[in-house]
Amino acid sequence: MKNARISLLVILCAAPAIAQTNGTFLLTSSNTVSPTTPTTTVGIWATWFDPGAEVLFRGADYDLTAGDGVFSNPVNRLFGPFSTGVIAGNVISGAFSGQIHLPPFGSASRDNPILLATYDWTTTDFTPRTVSLDTSNSSYFYIIELAIPDPGRLNMFPGAFTPGSGVINVIPAPTAWVVLALPLAAATRRRRC
Repeated sequence: MKNARISLLVILCAAPAIAQTNGTFLLTSSNTVSPTTPTTTVGIWATWFDPGAEVLFRGADYDLTAGDGVFSNPVNRLFGPFSTGVIAGNVISGAFSGQIHLPPFGSASRDNPILLATYDWTTTDFTPRTVSLDTSNSSYFYIIELAIPDPGRLNMFPGAFTPGSGVINVIPAPTAWVVLALPLAAATRRRRC
């Protein structure tokens, strides 16, 4: 009976954590990569779920890694403190995106998901594949609860998020016989008409 009470106490103490705010990163790719379009724009977005309070995004520190290829052209998409990080080939480390919410002087975006930054990714290898994207080395993800009376006292949660992942699709150039066959097929079709 004593063990049953301890188990019930543990379950009751753990229950509020289920309702805790959860956040993650969404990683998107603007297009399929091929020899005719060897570059795609990768977007890193923050998104969260909080059933109990109205919140907005405050800031995140993240690393972004691709399975291969090269990142370039970083662009911060938020108005606030930021660093687009250090780019070393297929790895971006130490990136930070944030926004400031200080009424009545300015109000941060309440978008959810919210676009933090974009990076171009390119390759010269057009072997058909999916290239993985992940933020598994990210160190924090903060949001602000809007219901608090003093905006100087921010109720933020560090670490209560899961790393994000995504993919870039790469397709090969058409083989030589396909390139040659297309004009022949068109010519044959015109003759029949």
